[in-house]
Amino acid sequence: MSTYPVDVKSVNHSAVGTHAVFAGPARAVGIYLSKEKSLAASTVTLKDDSTVIAHFDVPATNNSDGAGITQYVQFPGTGIRCATSLNVTISGAITSSSVFFG
Repeated sequence: MSTYPVDVKSVNHSAVGTHAVFAGPARAVGIYLSKEKSLAASTVTLKDDSTVIAHFDVPATNNSDGAGITQYVQFPGTGIRCATSLNVTISGAITSSSVFFG
């Protein structure tokens, strides 16, 4: 049972660029990243408006014997506070990026 004081929602993005997760104050509570095999390295950055609050390097999966990867990060406590707006910036190929927020 969760002890987070508000409802937790999620938004999924996979295209390169900056995407709005929530256009107002929010708390990022976690992120789930997945990448299929045979893709180059990429980065995913969470931002409060344009200020970086978390940055993730997602390794390449383009070696001949490689497989895809998944990565889940849960932020401690009540998450990372964004006073203005919560955005995610994707640079490079990624299959899925799900941001959990409240």
